[in-house]
Amino acid sequence: MWYSRYGFYPLFTQFPIRSTRSPQTFMFATPYTLDGRAHGELSQQYKRKTIITVANSFPYVKTRVPILSRREVVLTPIEVAIEDIRKKTAELCAAVHQEPPDTKILQMVLQGCIGTTVNQGPMEVAHVFLSELFLGQQLTDLQNKLKICFKDFSKKCLDALKKNRTLIKPDQSEYQKELEKNYQRFTDRLKPLFSGRQSQALTLSKR
Repeated sequence: MWYSRYGFYPLFTQFPIRSTRSPQTFMFATPYTLDGRAHGELSQQYKRKTIITVANSFPYVKTRVPILSRREVVLTPIEVAIEDIRKKTAELCAAVHQEPPDTKILQMVLQGCIGTTVNQGPMEVAHVFLSELFLGQQLTDLQNKLKICFKDFSKKCLDALKKNRTLIKPDQSEYQKELEKNYQRFTDRLKPLFSGRQSQALTLSKR
């Protein structure tokens, strides 16, 4: 089997490829469900990561080089959810700490996390995979990991809101208030995730 910088031949030319740690190692992800569809409900959504190592680092004089090794990692639906929440958290963190600050990027990331139109996304993830928590039942290791991810995600949302508050102009004050309302609504619905001190910490301070 051979690898080209333009794709896998002959089977995988339709999938995007990205480099991982070194120019010799590449990975692409394929979403799938057990019934054969690429996408499905959250509880049915799997992901297959294919990782390959090639003989020579790119860029290389030849456009096709031999594949030395190939392995696959399959993520279960809850693992896909964990990865997605971690990705959103990383985007928030990057936007908050960007220097110089970029208000447009910060607001775009915030809107994608707690905006009215997407607020159901994280909420749906929580209700699909953490329903036992809302019922007072014991969680599995993966559910506990997702719960921790949600706590970090919520804290980073709060950090982003506070950062945005220091950057906005007076004509955006209503937009800021709307984002804060969305965030408060989000945390209120997920109170079982933020018990005790964590719940107290995730409160917007007055301006």
